[in-house]
Amino acid sequence: MAIKVGVIGPTNLQKLSKLTKKPRSFFVGKAEIIGKLLAEAGCELWINSDKGMTNIIARFYKKNAGKKIVILYPRRGEPWPNKHVEPYVKYADRLKKEPNWFWANYNVVSLPDFCICAGLSAGTLSELAYIKWNYQLKCGSLKKIIAIRELLRKRRLPPEIEVDIKKILIYINKTGELKQILS
Repeated sequence: MAIKVGVIGPTNLQKLSKLTKKPRSFFVGKAEIIGKLLAEAGCELWINSDKGMTNIIARFYKKNAGKKIVILYPRRGEPWPNKHVEPYVKYADRLKKEPNWFWANYNVVSLPDFCICAGLSAGTLSELAYIKWNYQLKCGSLKKIIAIRELLRKRRLPPEIEVDIKKILIYINKTGELKQILS
């Protein structure tokens, strides 16, 4: 059975580019590497239905013969609308319909075996908080979270989260180092 890998990251690459002072093309290139490495390792990719890093990673995953993308889709647009994410469900090999946004965001970091943090945003911070609480309360299936320093502002996760998940947190400096971890 394939290893389930959840990927979390920013949806707004323009904002990410501005905050990090790195061009959008930098993040697209890193997403290409992540997608390719996940496909080559035979991982099952778990993402939320949305634009940005996770969607770009999914497209490169498929381009490199990735076998299975599970997309978590909020069935009801609550507490936030969901119409804007409908175009992204077409990338799914399996569409996992969740009751709402809470469950989509919670399950992308609770059901997979591993999680990759491909940059920070408000949504990513909420998903990291779910990882922290799951770890503290021994919930969920997540064994490790891999944070890619070159995609993070200040090259680390917020210390309020980092200190509580340090036993399951793996930092890598460059995206290409993911290959070693996946093998």
